[in-house]
Amino acid sequence: MKRSSALASEPSQNRTLGSNLIPQLFERPRPDERLIVLDMGHPSSSTVNFFNQFKCRLTFLDLQGSEFLAAQPEDPSHEELVAYFQQGLNLQPGVMVDVCLFWDLLSYLDGASVKAFIEALDPHVDRYTRGYSLGLHNARNQLPHCRYGLDTNTSLSQVPKSGTQPTVYPHNQRDLTKLLDYFEIDKSRLMSDGRIEYIMSENRGLRRATPSIW
Repeated sequence: MKRSSALASEPSQNRTLGSNLIPQLFERPRPDERLIVLDMGHPSSSTVNFFNQFKCRLTFLDLQGSEFLAAQPEDPSHEELVAYFQQGLNLQPGVMVDVCLFWDLLSYLDGASVKAFIEALDPHVDRYTRGYSLGLHNARNQLPHCRYGLDTNTSLSQVPKSGTQPTVYPHNQRDLTKLLDYFEIDKSRLMSDGRIEYIMSENRGLRRATPSIW
């Protein structure tokens, strides 16, 4: 999957979606360095405009695109899945991510794929990394087929996608907690339409400090 900086024109049905958690993406600034931002969705002009206020490097990967999801190997081993996501991320060794905009990507990955994706991202996550994700509050809700962008500190842009929506895997918060490994869900908020938004951070130190219970 190639990195993309080109911005496609966005349809007129673009609308905003209120968010309570966006400011928390920037609560752990890395000292004296520009932000490294990974956007797992389609290039968005609103996201580009939002990050104009920061000194940063913004990369769109579009890992939630149907082509990337459809090209996953058939009946893969865990190691093959990890290698596939590493190829999609295409990050240089030593690059540490500050902000990772997952959007609804995790809802289009089954449990095994979520685990492999998180492992592929592992070398690029440290105590300064924050993640943002959208999901379903429960399996009875329908996940809108949209692409997203950051609009303001309190809102997202949301543009309906054309074409067939990929299969949705509705992970609830308890399931995500088990799948995210070194990531911890810091905050979650129910949105106005029944979706849920999450802020995630690295929790390796907390995990090491927690004693085993036998």
